[in-house]
Amino acid sequence: MSGGSVVQPRNWWGGAWNAVLDETGPSGARAVQRGQALARRGAVDELRVDAGSITGQVAEERGDVRVIELTCEVASNEVWERALHLLADELRFTAALIDGRLPEGLDDVLERADLRLVPKWRELDVSCTCDERGPLCRHVAAVHAAAGVAIDRDPFLLVRLRGWGRTELLRALRERRGVGEPGAGDAALDLTAGLTAARGDLEAITLHPAPVDDPAGPFRHLGPPPGVDDEEALITLVERAAGAAWRLAAGEGADAADQELLLAELRAQRVATPGSLAEALGRDADQLRGELDRLFSDGQVMRTGSGERTRYRAASGPR
Repeated sequence: MSGGSVVQPRNWWGGAWNAVLDETGPSGARAVQRGQALARRGAVDELRVDAGSITGQVAEERGDVRVIELTCEVASNEVWERALHLLADELRFTAALIDGRLPEGLDDVLERADLRLVPKWRELDVSCTCDERGPLCRHVAAVHAAAGVAIDRDPFLLVRLRGWGRTELLRALRERRGVGEPGAGDAALDLTAGLTAARGDLEAITLHPAPVDDPAGPFRHLGPPPGVDDEEALITLVERAAGAAWRLAAGEGADAADQELLLAELRAQRVATPGSLAEALGRDADQLRGELDRLFSDGQVMRTGSGERTRYRAASGPR
């Protein structure tokens, strides 16, 4: 993508979203570069994804705040019905979606139903309160880049953009496969049983452990367990436990594990200082400050203030 990415996407859908601005050609390259620089500095706020629209604000260093909106067509119920019919025909698609992923090949299948989750540039109507001329300004590019980070983490934002929600889509797929409602026994888990069956010596299978992007995802898919009054508190505990488990699995001091645990604690505290994070994680505050600054450069962490007044929070996502 022209000018590089704010954060290198980990998933194909994040890469597909970032590639949309390539379609603006050489004339848009400068705006893309400047917009991504704004996003890296944490200038994008109030990011929101709704049916048919993405909105956000960009605050530049001189204090000017721009309001941006990207809109696209919402898919009709008829189009979604055709898409659901095609998706329900293949178990792997349903299993992956329940697991919170967009499987490879999904876009090809949906295109047969005239549904494209990632809109082309020509399908987007963009507006900004700045006075720059041309089809693309740096503020629009910044919001597009910030949305790409959020979409890479949660692909169901693309589903929302095209007019449906995560719960609505999964419920419809379950009904078409005769699985039933979320939480109805182990029926939902049976969808993936065929994919995990193994033949031969289990010890011969090579394992490739990896940290979980969304350890609390099952609660969002299936709903909170009975008797849980405070779902957010439970989700926080799950995220902290998952971070600690990955740290142990990866080996004490593993960089990837430490980063996952740091981000989980930062999300739990919402707004934090190196000192508060060090106290919670039992680590050195100065070392954490260096790690937070690296994560800020990668676009995963937002930073405000300076010196002893510096505060950090996880990168903004849609509310």
